[in-house]
Amino acid sequence: MAVSSVNPPVRRVRRTPDAARREILQAAREALEGGDAADFTVAAVMSRTAMTRKTFYVHFADRGELIRELVRPLRAELDVMIGHWSGAADPVLAGAEALRVAARMYTEHATLLRAVWWTAAQDPELAQARAALLAPLAAVGTKLLIERRGLDRDRARRVAHALATMNVHVLLELGPSATATATDAAVDALREIWTSVVLPAPG
Repeated sequence: MAVSSVNPPVRRVRRTPDAARREILQAAREALEGGDAADFTVAAVMSRTAMTRKTFYVHFADRGELIRELVRPLRAELDVMIGHWSGAADPVLAGAEALRVAARMYTEHATLLRAVWWTAAQDPELAQARAALLAPLAAVGTKLLIERRGLDRDRARRVAHALATMNVHVLLELGPSATATATDAAVDALREIWTSVVLPAPG
């Protein structure tokens, strides 16, 4: 009797919606960290999963929503940190602690944050994600510069944006394998700069 050469049907892996969403987000992180903005497409993300491109749109409206979800946990961490800083009685002391927390976050998520930051110039949706990560620090900087230096709002915003951007670049340089010594040195340098700019000028 002849043996059938027909392959058995491939069994589909059934996932819960949450599991499918997590798998897509993990694939997106890997795609973003491993390439550049031009390669970060829905097709490239889904090729790293066992799901179809059509399935992507069951869980995400578009690529922009995917990017926002990818950085949302980081933004949530920043919001908590900035909230403690903004409402502190001693903003200098609280700011030093906020910088230490930020340094830990940037070390832990260094590869993803570098990918978002360095590719944002090529990609408007990644640029929005970068702006969302920068906004909380710039906002508290603006508030402190108005309250403690008496700067007008427009000038305070420009100075705060420059300070926040400096923070990001210094912390991104630490990388995922930063030593405690390197991290402490970066935090101390940033604290010195923030303190000298935010505190009222002498005399």
